[in-house]
Amino acid sequence: MASFLQFVILADQQPVDFTAMGEHFRAENAHFNLPHFIILSLAVLVIVSLIWALTRWQEKEAAWNVDNPQRLFTDLCKKHELSGKDMSLLKKIGRELQLTQPASLFCDPSILVSAMKLEKFHDLHSELAKLGEEFFGYHLWKQAIAADSSVHGEASIR
Repeated sequence: MASFLQFVILADQQPVDFTAMGEHFRAENAHFNLPHFIILSLAVLVIVSLIWALTRWQEKEAAWNVDNPQRLFTDLCKKHELSGKDMSLLKKIGRELQLTQPASLFCDPSILVSAMKLEKFHDLHSELAKLGEEFFGYHLWKQAIAADSSVHGEASIR
C-alpha cells in the first residue's frame, strides 16, 4: 500500500526539465565557489594525512616486529617469567658489557660469568648465580664458572 501511495505522489509531480542540466558547463555560466573548494581541499588533506599516518604506523610496527634486539630480550624475559628487578639487572649488564644483542644473555653463560667479575655487580653475585642456574641449569652453569676460572688461572700463571 505504501509503495502505491509513493507512486501516486510521484505521478502527481511536474515533469523534470532537463534542458538546464548542462548550463553550468558553459563558460559564461561557470563560477568558482571558494567555500566548496576549501572544504574539498580539507577533506582531501585529511584523507591523505590518515593514509600517510597509517602507512608510517605499519612500517614502524613491521620494523619493530622483524629485527629488534630489545623486543627479543623483552620477550625472553617474559617467557622466563623474570621479575622486574631481574629484568632491570639484565638490562644493566647488557648496557655495561655493551652487548649488541642483549638476548645473548640467555644463550651464553660466559656473559653472566664475566658480569659477575665486574666490580659494579660484585654485590649481586648471588642474584647472578641464581639467574645463571635458572637459564642454563646447575651443571652447565658450574661448568661455565669452572671454564672461566681455568682460563684466568692459566693467564695468571703465564
